[in-house]
Amino acid sequence: MAAQEQAILSQLDASAQRGVRPERAQAALAGVPSLPESLLELEAQLTRATEDAEAKLQAAARHLVSAGGKRIRPMVTLLACGACGGEMRGAVPYAVAAELTHSATLLHDDVIDDGPVRRGQPASRVIWGNAVSVLSGDWLLTRALEIVSAEPARSAALPPLLATMRRLVEGEVLQLSLRGGFSATEQAYMDVVMGKTASLFGWAAAAGAWAAGEVGEIPAALVRFGEGIGVAFQLVDDALDYAADPRLLGKRLGTDLIEGKATLPLIRACEAEPALRGRLGGVVDGTADVEAVAGEVIAVVKRVGGVDAARALAREHTRTALEALEQVPDGVHRRALHAAALQLTERAF
Repeated sequence: MAAQEQAILSQLDASAQRGVRPERAQAALAGVPSLPESLLELEAQLTRATEDAEAKLQAAARHLVSAGGKRIRPMVTLLACGACGGEMRGAVPYAVAAELTHSATLLHDDVIDDGPVRRGQPASRVIWGNAVSVLSGDWLLTRALEIVSAEPARSAALPPLLATMRRLVEGEVLQLSLRGGFSATEQAYMDVVMGKTASLFGWAAAAGAWAAGEVGEIPAALVRFGEGIGVAFQLVDDALDYAADPRLLGKRLGTDLIEGKATLPLIRACEAEPALRGRLGGVVDGTADVEAVAGEVIAVVKRVGGVDAARALAREHTRTALEALEQVPDGVHRRALHAAALQLTERAF
């Protein structure tokens, strides 16, 4: 094993044992020059992006976007630009496009899932209805494309963004086709994750390089980095649905299984105890006691190591991502990306 790979594995193992403290990632970010100013400009441009939208579309979109969120994807874009020697402010439009695209998928997801809450407040669909929420998501997608098409690096960034949007839709459709059957394979699950989550992370990371004028190997490496942390992020997110403190998570445990989504922890549980599939079917069709079944499934997931399996796989993808990141020039920006990747993998909520 190469020394570089061994060092990364050692970091991940140590992080898993002691827990990566959020302040470590925050400290790395605090050492990045011009990041606070770029983040302020990001928020300003996110607001301006919807200025010319029809009133209901604007209200539904701003209700979600202004609620905050982690802003992970745009942060990756800004840091990747800085790591490639560019001015981060120049990457803000690409970061805005990444966040608008992500927001669009959330608006659509809440309609598909009948989601009542998003980011601790009523989902846009609850206030303005499903039709407005879907159309608002569509509008945000077109706005993201317009923003990128007006930028200097559009010839490099726009075709991959179109391809990413296609992958987002295909991932959603695949997840929808698997819903409620609880017979999904791990490969099918990973295909969903690559489409719905990893693809946009990959574009967001490479967009920072394109904004800095890079083409070729470095943007390609950042795609691999972004996709790797995107997969890890989703695996941990799915693990937390069975293991986190609900007060910190912001939602009830077992939400995915109640919605009929087969994630890796649940797939492992169903493989170990096939009789669970019948019980889960009752949750989806409304004939079973939801709370009782959810509690039973969560217990099985923990007993068979489903949560640990998801976290272990997340670490593998983080390791691959960090290996790709080594191709990016070293400096405070790359180190901040490194710290953020570790924090995403080991977060507790």
